[in-house]
Amino acid sequence: MGKKKNTDLKRHKSKQSGLLSKRNIIIAVVISAVIVSSYFLFFKKSGEPEWVREGEVTFLSKDTRQVLSKIEVEAAVNPTERTQGLMYRSEMDEDKGMLFLFEEMEMKSFWMKNTKIPLDIIFIDNKGLINTIHKNTVPYSEKSLPSKQKSQFVVEVNGGYCNRHGIKEGDLIEYKLDTK
Repeated sequence: MGKKKNTDLKRHKSKQSGLLSKRNIIIAVVISAVIVSSYFLFFKKSGEPEWVREGEVTFLSKDTRQVLSKIEVEAAVNPTERTQGLMYRSEMDEDKGMLFLFEEMEMKSFWMKNTKIPLDIIFIDNKGLINTIHKNTVPYSEKSLPSKQKSQFVVEVNGGYCNRHGIKEGDLIEYKLDTK
């Protein structure tokens, strides 16, 4: 009878040890999964283009030439950059945007295909005069958003930016690109 008790006790301890081992493995797997998913959720936006400062745009009141606001911009100067625009970005800081520079002054039209965030799209002539603003555009929309007049520049900012900073059609911009 003493031998049976010892054997039962050993089996019980062995079973307990196995359960602890399995529980520890499960806990380690869960902790690892939380750490990996946190990295991808909060630190690395997989596949998302990285924002790069390449200049700045200043918005000016048409009447007083007073500065309404200033943003840092990424510049889209060639066809590939202009086609990409702000597509696939999940967020953008309030004081950032994108400046599109074109060689010709002509009627322009943009759309929101593959653009995740609402934008204000601002069309500007070759003298810096804002002639069209499409406010709070709809993400992913393929609807054409044309300029009202010939334009040479376009600035994209977060949706609602123009209202928050009092920027209107008829106001002006000045831009400066960083030297490389």
